[in-house]
Amino acid sequence: MGLDNIRDVRNGIDVCRKILSSSDEEFSSRRFILDCILDFGIIPNNWALMSRFGANRNTSLFGLIQYPTEFADFLMALSRVPIESAIEIGVFRGASSYFICSVLQRANKNVKYTMLDIEDNVIAFDEFSRFLNIIPAFKKTSDDFAGQKFDFAFIDGDHSYEGVNKDIINIGNFAKCVAFHDIYGHEYNNLNGGVVRAWREFVQAHCMDMSIMEFSHAPEQWMGLGLAIRTD
Repeated sequence: MGLDNIRDVRNGIDVCRKILSSSDEEFSSRRFILDCILDFGIIPNNWALMSRFGANRNTSLFGLIQYPTEFADFLMALSRVPIESAIEIGVFRGASSYFICSVLQRANKNVKYTMLDIEDNVIAFDEFSRFLNIIPAFKKTSDDFAGQKFDFAFIDGDHSYEGVNKDIINIGNFAKCVAFHDIYGHEYNNLNGGVVRAWREFVQAHCMDMSIMEFSHAPEQWMGLGLAIRTD
């Protein structure tokens, strides 16, 4: 692990521990969660739509790939949902998983968070697993968990229309609460409509039995998070 990675990982650990030890007043504060996101840092990038967060870029490949204010509002909503079992499909280097797990574990110390990915590119799993209830499921797909029920499923893997739908069929349809990343990721539209199409169809199919929320703050429609919570 390079020196930049070591520094950013140590900082990320400090931020996650800060969330876990936060007071009820802090944990219920959007400002607190947003500050933690900004302190954790985002990956280095030259994305024009993320320019306002330039000061919060990490120097290594370890960091969040999220639009910070969207992520904060998403987490505030998610923290109010009773969750004991969770799975993230497509964790890449693991930063978002660690952060989300910290929030869910602060809300419920017994939560178990499964990190699922077709590869193993995760940074510092051992370090974070010392205090987070994370379960590795690397070099696997949603097929390996087909039909398993989770309280929360975060779909952020294969961004093709077919890939998203496979994850919905295998896991999303059985979850009490399901989230999608890149609901405005139009850069994937060439993949038979990508996440944008899959999310729109999911909303139309479930708007009667699930409470639907969208979080989109970029100057143009980009990234975005969708959250659906069962009401029955």
